[in-house]
Parts: sequence; structure tokens; C-alpha cells
Amino acid sequence: MLNLYHTNSLTVTDITEHSIYVDGGTYGSILLHDAHNGVKIGNSVSAYVYLDASDEVVATMATALAEIGECAYLKIISNSERGTFLDWGLPKDLLLPFSEQRGKIHESGFCFVYIAQDKDQRPIASMKLDSYLNEKKGYLHVGQPVYLMIASESDLGFKAVINNEQLGLIYRGELARPLEIGAKMKGWVKEIRDDGKINVSISRLDGETRDQLEETILEQLKESGGRLDLSDKSPADLIHATFNVSKNNFKRALSGLYKQRLIKISPNFIELLSDSNSDEKE
Repeated sequence: MLNLYHTNSLTVTDITEHSIYVDGGTYGSILLHDAHNGVKIGNSVSAYVYLDASDEVVATMATALAEIGECAYLKIISNSERGTFLDWGLPKDLLLPFSEQRGKIHESGFCFVYIAQDKDQRPIASMKLDSYLNEKKGYLHVGQPVYLMIASESDLGFKAVINNEQLGLIYRGELARPLEIGAKMKGWVKEIRDDGKINVSISRLDGETRDQLEETILEQLKESGGRLDLSDKSPADLIHATFNVSKNNFKRALSGLYKQRLIKISPNFIELLSDSNSDEKE
């Protein structure tokens, strides 16, 4: 059965001089836009099916940047009496109604939205993520790998959409540098708070990874003659540039090495100890 406002697998039924048609099932033969070169009768194609401005069912092989039930960071095209129109990769722009907006909308800018449906089951954009996404743990557990999209910035850090279903927070102190809104990345569930809300991290938190970081630090110390001009007081961006980890993870690794009496920690450098019984942290 054909699903409106979704990508469908459709069969090409007719090709004329200027048009290509596909089998729309109960909708009959429907026009296919943006067909790739070389499409032939009988081919099966993936196409997004929607209602055009005349309420005709049509299909396009253009790729949607997001579909219903997903989030996206979309370019603002124009404002109208109905709301703001966004470019989501399809011939017909996506409406962001005034009732679904938050804050100021700057034409020619971008905004992070959830693709929802209106009362007529047509796609609309919404900036009210908490109306559609769960802010509680749901099926998630600490340590679980997740897919993240960065949605917004706050004083605490960055709000992230988890698996297109939930909302979580990445604390600013976990990051070497600010994140870009709309960025997609792998993450891990770091903590489920007492209120059920979710903290996430973009650095692995398991002991094995921390042990590997400790080994990496030791290797770099040996290669540099036993001293690195880097410490737990160093800037986060310098730590990230050197070891590609957050400052918090770096500090945890240093603490582990110090407790094993393998390094000496000074404000501006760390040093490999030759005598494991003679270290004192400065």
C-alpha cells in the first residue's frame, strides 16, 4: 500500500517525451519528478510520495532531508501568513506554522525541527521538540550507544535528540569545544538522573576505553622523553587536539596513572616516574 509523505518502492509504468509515471496503486498512475537518467519501464524506484500544490498525488526521486517522525536542521526559505517555509530537499517546501515556533525566526537562517503531522495528516515542522520527544529514560540504560543530533545550546550545555525519539543533555564540561547545532554523531548514555532525564556523552565511558587512554598517555610520555607539557589544568581544546578526548576523560586517566604511581602531575606538565616510590603530586 502506498504511504503518503514517505519513501515508497514504486514501479515505472509509462515514459513519454516529457514525463515518467509510476504505479500508485489505488491512486492510479502518478507523475514521477526528478527521475534519474536511464530509468526504464518496469524499473523499481525509491520515491517520496506527497500531495502537490493542487492536491494531486505525485512522487519524486529527490531525497528528503528528513521524514515524518525525524529531526533535521533545515534552511529557512521564506515567511508567509501561515508561518515559515523550510527547505527539506523536496519540491514542495515544509511549513513551520507560527504555532509550532519558538523564539525569533531569521529568514535565510536555519532552525532545528521535528517533522510532525497536522490534523489533516500533512507534514509540518515543529520547534517544540518536547511536545513530540520523550525526555525520560524509556528503554535506555547507562552505557548504551546511541545516535545523537545536536538540537540547541543552553547554559548547562547542549540538548541532543537521542535516536530521533528522546531528548538528553551533554554537559558543557564534557566537551573540548562547542558543538554545532544540527551535527550528527555517536554517543553513549552517561547517566539517568533521579527525575528520569538523560545525560549523554560523546566520549566512551567504559573502563576498557579509559585504560586505553592511560596506555596512550604513557606511550606519548615515553616517546617525548618522559615529559609532556600538558596537565589536568591545561585548556580543553589543547587536550582534545593532543588526545582527541574530553578534559574530564583526560583528568580521569591522569588520576588513574597517578594512583598507580606511574606519573607525577604538575600544573603545567606531567612526568613519567622512574622510581615508583618517590612521587609526590605537586
